[in-house]
Order: sequence, then C-alpha cells, then structure tokens
Amino acid sequence: MTLVWVMLGMLSVIVLAIIASLPRRKRLLMHASHRMAGIGSWSYNIEKNQLFGTELFFGLIGLPVPPRARMKLEQFLELVHPDDRVRIEQHRDTNHEGSFSIDFRMIRMDGKVRWMHAQMQATSPHRCVGILQDRTAARNLETEARLAHHHLYSFIDHHLDPIVIWRADGIVMSVNRAFTSLLGYSTYEIEGKGIADTPFIPDEHREQMDRYCRQTIENKTAVTFETERLKKDGGKLHILLSITPLVGADGRMDSWISILRDCTEQLAANRKLKEAQEELESFVDHNIDAIAFFNRDGKIRKMNTAFQRMFGWTLDELQAAPVQEYPFSNGRTEAELRERLEEIMSGKVTKNAEFQGRRKDGTVLPVMVSSTPFPDRNGLAVMFKDMSELKQTRDMLGRSEMLSVLGQLAAGVAHEIKNPLTSLKGFARLLEPSLQNKEQRFIGIMKEELDRIELIVNEMLVLSKPQVIMFEERDMSELLNYVIELLGTQAIMKSIEIKKEFEPVPLIACEDRQLKQVFVNLLKNAIEAMPGDGHGQIRVSLQQAGHSDSIRIEVSDQGQGIAPDRLARLTEPFYTTKEKGTGLGLMMTASIVERHGGTIHFASELGVGTTVTVTLPIQQGTK
Repeated sequence: MTLVWVMLGMLSVIVLAIIASLPRRKRLLMHASHRMAGIGSWSYNIEKNQLFGTELFFGLIGLPVPPRARMKLEQFLELVHPDDRVRIEQHRDTNHEGSFSIDFRMIRMDGKVRWMHAQMQATSPHRCVGILQDRTAARNLETEARLAHHHLYSFIDHHLDPIVIWRADGIVMSVNRAFTSLLGYSTYEIEGKGIADTPFIPDEHREQMDRYCRQTIENKTAVTFETERLKKDGGKLHILLSITPLVGADGRMDSWISILRDCTEQLAANRKLKEAQEELESFVDHNIDAIAFFNRDGKIRKMNTAFQRMFGWTLDELQAAPVQEYPFSNGRTEAELRERLEEIMSGKVTKNAEFQGRRKDGTVLPVMVSSTPFPDRNGLAVMFKDMSELKQTRDMLGRSEMLSVLGQLAAGVAHEIKNPLTSLKGFARLLEPSLQNKEQRFIGIMKEELDRIELIVNEMLVLSKPQVIMFEERDMSELLNYVIELLGTQAIMKSIEIKKEFEPVPLIACEDRQLKQVFVNLLKNAIEAMPGDGHGQIRVSLQQAGHSDSIRIEVSDQGQGIAPDRLARLTEPFYTTKEKGTGLGLMMTASIVERHGGTIHFASELGVGTTVTVTLPIQQGTK
C-alpha cells in the first residue's frame, strides 16, 4: 500500500513536471480562451469516482468550488434533469474509445434549467477528460428559429390568397392550399418545376414576369401589378400579383415569394359599378328636373344643369352660401332647416311636396319637391320639378271649364237680357226729342250705358262664341277721362278724390268700348274698396312704359288691401271678395286685356291699399 502511494506521488510529480514544462504563455492563452468561450474543463477518475473541474466548470453547474475542486459523480447527476440523467449514466457505463458529445439539461441550485453541451475524450480505460459549455441561448435561438419557420409556413399554407415561393435559380419550392384550390393544379405539378415553365403563367405574360422579377432585384423592393393567370381547366383569372424578394443570411437575394389575389369578380363588379355610375350621372345630368345631392350637414354636394337653369345659382355660389339662403329654404331659419334635415335623415322622406322656391334674381316659382336619404344616411338626394307650366295648365284648364259653364249660362240667358234691353233703348230714343238740352245729355249717358250693358252681354256670349275685334286708334287719356266722369258722382258720394296723373302718350290701337269696360270695372272696384270716411284718394296714372312700345295705366286705392292668397285668384271666374259680387268683372277685365295683347298685375298690402297695373301695346302685334 505504501508502495502505491509512493508511485502516485511520483506520477503527480511527473504530471506537474510535464505541465510545468509547457510554455507558460501557451497555458495562459489556453485558460483565457476557455474563459472567453465560457468553457469549463473537467476530468473523471472512474476507479475513484472522482470528478475534477475547473472554477468555470463549477460556475456553469451553479455550485461553489468544493475542496480540492473534486466531487462525486452522483453529486453531479443529482443536478441533471431527470429525463436526461439516464442517457448520461449509459455513457458512463459504456466503454468509449475516442471522443463523443452529449446535450442535456441541468437544474441549477437557483432552480433555473440550463442546456449544457459536454464533450468527452477517454484517455485510459479508467479516466476521461472533457469540457462543459452552456448552450441555453443557442438552444433557445434554435427553438425560436424552428417555431418561426413553422409559423411562417403555417401562415403561408393557411393564407386565403394563393402563394408561390421559388428559389433564385427559378425552382418552385412551395405553393399553398389556396393556390391549388384556385388554379386547380396539384403541388406535384408545380413544386420542383422551373417558374418559367409552370403552366399557370400564360405565354404572353412570361416576359412581364421576368421584367418584374429583375426589377425587384435592381430596386430591392416588392412590386405589385395586374396580370392574368391560367387555371388548369383553361379559364383565365384576373390577378393582382405582388412579388417580394427574400434575402438570405449572407445579404443576397436567394428566393422570391409571390401572392396572387383573384380580382376577376371584383373587376366585373367594378365594371358594373362604373356602368351604373355612368348611367346615374347621365340620368342626373340630362334630367329635365333639377336634382341636387347634399351632405348630412345640409351643404350642397352636387347639382345638375337643370338645377342651375331653374334657380340661377352655380354650385360654387351655393357651397359658399349659408343653408338658410338656399333657394328652397322657403324662409325657414337655420334651426328649422336642421330639424327638417334630421327628419329626412331618420327616414322621413318627402314626396311631391309643393312650395314656393326662389330664383337668384329674387323671383318666386312654384316647385314640387321629393327627397330621400342615402342608404348610408350620410346625405340626401332632392329632386325639384318646376310647377310653373303645370300650374298654368291647371289654371287654364280650370278657367276653360268655368268659361265653358259661363258660356253655356250666357247663351241661355242672353235672349232674356236682350229683350228688355232692346225695349229700354227704344223708349230712350222716343223720349230724347221731347227733353231739354240738359236732360238730353242724361239721355245720351243712358243710351251709352245701355250700349255698355249690351256689350257686357255680348262679351259673355264671346265665352261660347268668339267674336272678331275691330281695333281703332284712340286717345287713352280721353277714354280714362270719360270713365272718371262716369263714376265721378259715385266717388263724390263717398267723399273720395280721384287724382289724375296723365303724361302724354301716343294713340293706341284698341277697341274703345271694351277698354272702357276694363277701366270702369277697375275704378268701380277701387271706389267700393274705399272706406268712405272723407279722407280717401284714388290715383289714376297714365304714362309710357319706359322706352318700350307700350303704355302703362295704374289705378291705386287706399282701401283695406287684399290678402296674398286671394290676390292670385282675382281673375278666376265666379271668384269675388264682395258680398254681392258675381266674380265675372275681373275675369272679363283680364280677358279683354289679354285680347288686346296686354298684361294686368295686382299688387296689394293689407291696411295700405291695392294697385292694379295694366300694360297695353301701342300697336297690335307688339307687347
């Protein structure tokens, strides 16, 4: 036994001598390199079951350096993960020649699990040496890389759009399920083939494909373009294709990935949508009715030509104007318009509502409005129909119907009226020679009035049978003076002053008896409208209408005035504001003025009075 210890001592001296014989600089470099690489050195004596390690070795397994830097193998194995312990024990029990390595997990004293890599070298049947290195970070990177690779290919395989990946040499590496589903090719028909030889690229688009691939290399960016691809059954698909170059670890482009999006149905839908939009725009632009589109806040967005023609406003002018100044605001305040707008936005549409619109020049026109909100409730469309002609047609139809009834009535009673009228005229002629000069003047007035009554009857008969009017030149001032003198007594009885404002005017072509009837009616109405309190005045003016070929006569009173809703109906047959009126006077008046080629206009203000303006052409055939 003593001999054994002596021999061991001598061997230690020899080893130390060998180590000492190594150049000191070489040993220092070896230890420094191990520390920098995080490598711990160890040796294991199988007979003595002693594991000797360096300070870095024990640092890696998480233990303080034990006395003499030695530990039992069992102590080391207790730190090894249970699932990996068996493999290490198998290596220990196997007689290895040469070197071998193993990866395993260790559970450090702090509870952390670390991956270790050990390399061993048998130096004798009873002894081996090796190194230990922490591979946790590397194993984690490998795991993350495998996971990322799995996620990438899982994403590609389950992507909704077809995807093709090919290498820099043009060989197709992979196609996903969406590709095979859309184009009908199997993976075996595409993968492993050259991208230039694949059957899904039409011949006329291969040069395009090459050009864009070169562009990705030159610009090092992805490209997107529209193209076509062939299905296995021969059908063509419109495709939005993107090609992205993939760069390898060496920084060079080593593959491409392309994503195909089927746009066939979208292009067809876009084409139909475009056609529908063009049809809608054509309908709106060429519609004879005014159409305008508005935003949710009421601001006008678009309008057609008919809108500008109807109201006189341009789009820019309306967009710059407040909502309450729009031609269809109808006098409403901004708050009222906002409230109405919200009602429309909530689904309360307007259909064929009539109201008064306003042109840019201030004139009023009747319009019919229909409005409806957009499906997304972010605006509304409004259609305006000019009701002027329709209203005139309605008025003319109603007037025609009334005149027809009146004509039938006139024809029925004309005979009864003419018989006593003839007798009165005859007796007036018989009395005329027996009267004095002054009394004969009254007989003359009676005869003229009887003639006027006959004229009225004849005018009523015109409703059923038109008559030819014979125009002669007459002095309008004389005609008006005659009417004023005729009704002067009635005016004096009501303490009303008739003020004349006559300017020199040319002779006009007219039928004087009919015009006398016109101004008798107007002046008589003015007298009857006056209160008769001794302070009233009626103004009758005559002047030439500017530089035109017309004259203008105005009859103004200071009566109670006429309400606007009644003013528009004054010339309707049988419409009257008097208790005992027949509603025929102003109708006949307007009819006579129209037959003379003139116009009649009524203006009135409640509590102030009424003004009737008659405009007549100087010569017939001019207005």
